[in-house]
Amino acid sequence: MKKIIHYVMALFALMTMAGACSPEKYALGEIDVSPAQLTEGKSYRIEHDANNPNIVYLTSLMDPKYTALWEHPQGRSQDKKVTLKMPFPGEYTVKFGVETRGGIVYGEPVSFKIDAMYAEFISDETWTLLTGGAGQEKTWYLDLDAAGVSRHFKGPMYFYGTGDWWGTVNKTGEPLNSDSWSWEPDWKGNSWLMPAGDYGRMTFDLKGGANVNVNHAMLGKVQKGVFNIDTEKKTMRMTGASPLHGKPQDGIVVDWGDVRIMSLTKNTMQLAVLRDPVLSNDGAAMLTFNFISKEYKESLDQGGSESSPAK
Repeated sequence: MKKIIHYVMALFALMTMAGACSPEKYALGEIDVSPAQLTEGKSYRIEHDANNPNIVYLTSLMDPKYTALWEHPQGRSQDKKVTLKMPFPGEYTVKFGVETRGGIVYGEPVSFKIDAMYAEFISDETWTLLTGGAGQEKTWYLDLDAAGVSRHFKGPMYFYGTGDWWGTVNKTGEPLNSDSWSWEPDWKGNSWLMPAGDYGRMTFDLKGGANVNVNHAMLGKVQKGVFNIDTEKKTMRMTGASPLHGKPQDGIVVDWGDVRIMSLTKNTMQLAVLRDPVLSNDGAAMLTFNFISKEYKESLDQGGSESSPAK
């Protein structure tokens, strides 16, 4: 019996040693795509619609084993084919990349032109609620003032999961992924999130283009940029400017120009950006900034009402 036990133990030791010497099954593979390969016409196409040149198609030509990664005028996408509806003339940039087993690779940015305005693309209510409509402008304030008062929301900043978007916030759609949750802190009990203060103003307009001007009073800078909206996905791409925010959040966001419109009414708006889990030493989350319109703020001030928390 002892001989059998010794034999089994020796066999187990040999198997363990052999397993220790075998290569790791789950090691990342090598990056098998170079930036030079990710060129227009070779790895992807940018095409204008034959009947409406303001519609632009982005199509990946890469093998389906690679996940397509797009950075385009209306945000970011991972679809094999993306349709852009571009209302305003101008020169726009697309950056194409792929996710390989060894990591992410991007090619050089490529530009395309839109020659004329197509007004139908800004007829969606989202454009009007944000800007006031064609030829108009609309100013927004972060819902927190120097006295520490939030007039509509519980506080100036909420948190959502990376799967949350317009659909989950407004209960009209399913989460984008399984990471769906929310935390809506009141400012008085969580003033560490950002100090009370005059954070400035943010103005969107549709005067000859889609323009945005942001006066970051607490950060000491003024930004002038442009924006574009995907009305179906409720995303917005801001170029040259970022939403009003606090200094504690300034350096912990993946891309301040990649914005989700979480909610939007005539008087209120919520814009979210992705928190970087590495830079923040925290998990990924949608940092959601709460805004009220200039007209709404002034009407409450004149009426003497200081606080009207969101339900």
